[in-house]
Amino acid sequence: MLSVTAWDPGLGPLQLSTLRRALEQDGLVTAWWSDVPGTHIPTHAHDFPETRWVLSGFLRVTVGGAALELGPGDRLDLPRGTPHATDVVGLGLVIYVTGKPEGAQG
Repeated sequence: MLSVTAWDPGLGPLQLSTLRRALEQDGLVTAWWSDVPGTHIPTHAHDFPETRWVLSGFLRVTVGGAALELGPGDRLDLPRGTPHATDVVGLGLVIYVTGKPEGAQG
């Protein structure tokens, strides 16, 4: 079962550099993304584990029949091969950081 991990203020301020640094310390390669309200990414899967960590805005990640709502500071770790879809919810832009193992393609 997937679960959402809330931001730990002990990591420092919730900002892009802090999110990236935390994921890089976990050995992950990071990238940041932004999507506009109403953006829908259809169901897909990756050949590697992937982390999504929201900086601002709101993102719904649907896995199977479960919809997980991510807001500022929320982290979701998706195991390799997990089919998922994403939707930007609300009226604002969502900004999030992804993390994947070094050398992972996609």
